[in-house]
Amino acid sequence: MYLDPQNSLPTVNLEAPDFAELLRLIQARDAGAARLLHRVLSPGVCFLLRRRLGRNDVDRQAQSVLETAMHIIETDISAQADGIPRIVLRIIQRVCAGQVSPAAGTGTLPWKRTVGGILDAMSSVEREALRKCYVLGEFAESVAGTLRLRLNEFLFYQSASKGRIHVRKAKAQVALMSMWSCRTLEGH
Repeated sequence: MYLDPQNSLPTVNLEAPDFAELLRLIQARDAGAARLLHRVLSPGVCFLLRRRLGRNDVDRQAQSVLETAMHIIETDISAQADGIPRIVLRIIQRVCAGQVSPAAGTGTLPWKRTVGGILDAMSSVEREALRKCYVLGEFAESVAGTLRLRLNEFLFYQSASKGRIHVRKAKAQVALMSMWSCRTLEGH
């Protein structure tokens, strides 16, 4: 599939990409591998990012997705040719998971303050590990390797941050419910 720049609908490309050759070139670190990956997957990546993010300016995110995919495919010796689209899709899902629609408002949202407070309390290594995982969509093994962490250290950082976010979120919801209850009682 490729995306016709004039339309927002994908058009079927009858040439099926040769993912086995692409995998071989990437893992051999061939100079033309990045161009080929970009040519084959960029239209679909841009299409999915536009749909998920709700905007047309996705070039930066698409480039990041493709660079991350290149890195993962280069370093993951267990990567399979038919798994390349799945790798790219997982990266797109991770990139889009943290994005907020522009219609959500311009003020600072309570969850952003909560997450910001948690991030401020973390070490720079913890913050970088979580950024690579959640923002850039890198896999845990890749993040641990680039930051020279043991995999279990990274997984600890990840689960601890999720736990902190859930605890603070629950506390904020309880406080909000208490305020709402008080206002409701005052009104009656």
